[in-house]
Amino acid sequence: MSGYTLYWKPGTGSMVVEAALRMIGVGFDEVRIDETATPDFLALNPAGRVPVLKLACGPVLAESAAIVMTLDDMFPEARLLPPHGTPAHATAVQWLVFMATNIYPAALRYYYPERHTVDDSPHAADSIKQRAARDMTRDFAQLASAVQGPFLLGQTITITDVYAAMLADWHDTARDLPEIAVLVNAVLENKAVEEAWRHHGFGA
Repeated sequence: MSGYTLYWKPGTGSMVVEAALRMIGVGFDEVRIDETATPDFLALNPAGRVPVLKLACGPVLAESAAIVMTLDDMFPEARLLPPHGTPAHATAVQWLVFMATNIYPAALRYYYPERHTVDDSPHAADSIKQRAARDMTRDFAQLASAVQGPFLLGQTITITDVYAAMLADWHDTARDLPEIAVLVNAVLENKAVEEAWRHHGFGA
C-alpha cells in the first residue's frame, strides 16, 4: 500500500494528477470509477467526478488543479511548479487557474451539452457545443500568445504544461496553433507524462 489512492477514469482530468504523481516518483494505488458512481465514491466526492486523490496524510482532495497545486506544496523538490515566491511560479499558477476555470468548463459544455440546458432539442445542444468550441478556441489563442517555447515558461516543463496538453487533446483546433502543437510534443517527451497519457487513452 502506497498511502496515496487515485480515483480515476480514462480520458478525464485524472490524467494530469497521475502524471504529477509519476513526475514526483511517489507510489499510488488506483481505483477506476465507472460511469455510475458508487455510494462509497460519492462519500469521498459528492459531486461524483474524478479525479479524487486520497493523500497518505489523510485528507481527500478533488479538482485537478487543486490537487496538483497541493502536490507541489507537498513535494517542492519535484518542481511541478517553479519555486514559490518567484514570478515564474505566479505565472504558472495564473495560467493553470485560467485553464481550470475557462477551458476545462468549456470542454465539459462541448462534450456534455445536455448537462447545461433544460431544452432537450438538438438545436439547444448544438448551440451550446458551438459556443463552447468558440470559447476554447479563443482561450487557447490567448494561452498560445504567452508560450515562450517549447513550454509555457521556456525550457522547463511544469504541471501547467501537462494541463495544457491534456486540454488540447480535447480540442483539435488548439493543436492547429503552432505554439500549442510544439508544447504538446515537448510534454510527451517526458516519460512520466507519456505513461499517464497512454494509460488514460489520450492521443487516440
